[in-house]
Amino acid sequence: MKIISTHLILMLLAIMLGCVEAVEKNDGVIGEEENEVSQWEQIWADEFDGEEIDESKWNKLRWRPGWVNNEQQAYTDRDTNLYLDGGNLVIRGLIEPGYYGTDYTGTAYNTDYTSGRINTDNKVSWTYGRFDIRAKLPRGNGSWPAIWMLGENISSVGWPNCGEIDIVEHVGFDDGQIHGSIHTEDYNHTYNTQKSGTTFIETATDSFHIYSLEWSPTYLRYLIDDESYFFVYNDSNGDVGKWPFDEPQYLILNLAIGGDWGGIHGIDPNAFPMKMLVDYVRAFERPDNINDVRVTFRVDMENMNVSGTGVWLSGGNISSGSPGGLQMQPTENSGIWETTLTLPPNSTFTYKFRNGYFSQSWSGGWESLSSDCGTGQHSDRFLSVGISDTTLQAVCFGECVKCEE
Repeated sequence: MKIISTHLILMLLAIMLGCVEAVEKNDGVIGEEENEVSQWEQIWADEFDGEEIDESKWNKLRWRPGWVNNEQQAYTDRDTNLYLDGGNLVIRGLIEPGYYGTDYTGTAYNTDYTSGRINTDNKVSWTYGRFDIRAKLPRGNGSWPAIWMLGENISSVGWPNCGEIDIVEHVGFDDGQIHGSIHTEDYNHTYNTQKSGTTFIETATDSFHIYSLEWSPTYLRYLIDDESYFFVYNDSNGDVGKWPFDEPQYLILNLAIGGDWGGIHGIDPNAFPMKMLVDYVRAFERPDNINDVRVTFRVDMENMNVSGTGVWLSGGNISSGSPGGLQMQPTENSGIWETTLTLPPNSTFTYKFRNGYFSQSWSGGWESLSSDCGTGQHSDRFLSVGISDTTLQAVCFGECVKCEE
């Protein structure tokens, strides 16, 4: 996949046209070495172009209803719930009153709903990389499709210690609202501490979209149609309770029916059959010659009272999923605070600085910026990352320029 650094071209055009304001809103520096880089190399894929699901790549699960999350469906391995059609994987949820079956342990059950769930457990797993899944999500109250990952070590350490990465979740009663999340020992829905991001895709149940995850040792970046909407930075300092994502994970595709979340507003019997269509699943790794970029953020707090919890990089999408933001550190003999993050090349972010002096909780103390350097609904600072490490100029807290001497 080719990524073209259009930000450099736009900046140069803005300078030539005298559009100073647009340039000033970009705090980043674009790498000058090259304008085009090959970001990823494909290492695994299933295009679903055959006649049957490739069982050398996928397990078809057989679960009784209620196994997790109080879901109503049974997962079967029947070709009525799991099959290929026209180059797509079809995971189909059916209403089948009184259906009788047995799960993989031989336990008998009765259910009114059946569906499908496949995974790559013990067939292929990954540690880091990019994952693209082109899918069309089902419509209707009661539907709860998911595209997600679990740690291969779940059988030894259990959930949520193994780590869970939800690339896509969608519930039918909230059509178009896409959710991405992580669950770990410290951050999970049992304690309501999970880190989650959402975005709205109006055509999620009408059209195919590419749902992507970029996973590195320092971040998880979520994208839809190559537009980033959620970002989790690894500030765990080695605490696996916060970041267990340095171990292999396998991929799961499923369509649940009802359950603790999907069934909040009931199950619409007229919505059946429900179908999640998957055009392809592709896994990539980054070539050795492409590296993440180290960016040092700096803010001048000389004219501010600073105490309590200090200064944070917060707001915008760079610290999304990180309550309070990312901690900054004071430099010696100055009012400047800084932090260095490792970020994906050729990417963009929004952010603000936050002063803990004003905060009774993590949620206060953000700077207020003018339109001269703020962008978007919340007037955030804007950063465009290129392919070169960079140190940003120290700006005055709440202002667009350096503090006056």
